[in-house]
Amino acid sequence: MRADFGLYVLAIICFIIAGLVILDAVPQYLPEPETFEATSMTVIFAALGLIFAILGFALRPKAIISIPEPSKPVLPPSPPQEATAEPEKEKPRTKKRQKGTKRRRKKT
Repeated sequence: MRADFGLYVLAIICFIIAGLVILDAVPQYLPEPETFEATSMTVIFAALGLIFAILGFALRPKAIISIPEPSKPVLPPSPPQEATAEPEKEKPRTKKRQKGTKRRRKKT
């Protein structure tokens, strides 16, 4: 489970507790120490609920935005080049002399 869901659940629980405490304290609202405790508990639980809700919002996974790489423009095919260029001239071959051929021994 993601952390932000758990914090949202805690925030909801704190808000419910704060609501139940305030519902219990409102009919008995007189300047007594019990109602002061109820009011302070309501404020504390409401503040905790708000803190948990903000933390859950801060820890939610961020959306990943991918920027596509620009594609290379497609060029139209180039027309075939005409054979106007002169063909390369072949280099003259040099004859290599092989050993032992076309050589005769002199007679003595």
